[in-house]
Order: sequence, then structure tokens, then C-alpha cells
Amino acid sequence: MPANFKPIFPLTPYVKSLSLAAVSACTTRAPTATASLAAANILELTPVSTNGRRIDRIEVNAASSSITATTAAQLVGIWVWDGTTAYLVDEIPVTAQAPSTTAAAFTLSRDYTTLVLPAAFKLFASTTVATTASTTALVVTVFGGDY
Repeated sequence: MPANFKPIFPLTPYVKSLSLAAVSACTTRAPTATASLAAANILELTPVSTNGRRIDRIEVNAASSSITATTAAQLVGIWVWDGTTAYLVDEIPVTAQAPSTTAAAFTLSRDYTTLVLPAAFKLFASTTVATTASTTALVVTVFGGDY
């Protein structure tokens, strides 16, 4: 049987956000079993999908309740969970940035061309610095499509 050379397009657009407004720091990069995810401060970003999901972009934005709060320098970890274990697959750097009423807050987008999740997989996220709602809060948003 020949390989499929026809493009496959997502059936439904997908957007999901996770607030990291009051989250403790994750102190590991090691593969982490399902039972240990919460204790390691690794949080579910996307649920499983019926037929699989393509991730096109992940965006991290400062989301403090104070419009002038400086973002803390840190890393946002992106984890792929295969049903039993989460594996760190990317780290998105967050830089310290002082916004104001005329200067934008921190935002960073990461585009992906090969991040496709099978139906039973999920994405998780973590941060290397504890966040608070009034100063260092972040929001992680996933853009893509479900098959």
C-alpha cells in the first residue's frame, strides 16, 4: 500500500488557556509519572482528544492583576503526557519585563510544525518560579486543531 500523500487538515479549531496565577514552582525536568504530576506542580494544559490534536502555537503572556507588575524571569515547561508519564518537550523563557500603561507586558509565542498529539495524549505546563496573581501571574494558551 502506498504512503498517503494527501494533506490531512484539522476538523475543528482548538484554543485552550491555562492560568498560572498562583502556582508553585516545578523543580524537575525528569519524566514524571501521572501519580506525581500534581506534587511536582505540573498542570494539565489540554485534555485528551477523540482523534488527535495538532498544536500550531503556544503563547505565554503576563497576566498579573496589577497592570504595572514586573514579570519574573523564569521558564514555562511544556510536557507531553502519554497516558502514564509526562515528558518535558519544550521550555519557553519568560524575561523580567516592567510594563506600564503605555508599555506592553511580556508575551512570547512559540510556533510548532511537528507537535501532533495522538488521541490519548495530553499537554501539561509548569513554571520554574512560583507565581502570584498580583505580580507574576502568567497565562499559557495553546492554538491548534482537532482531527
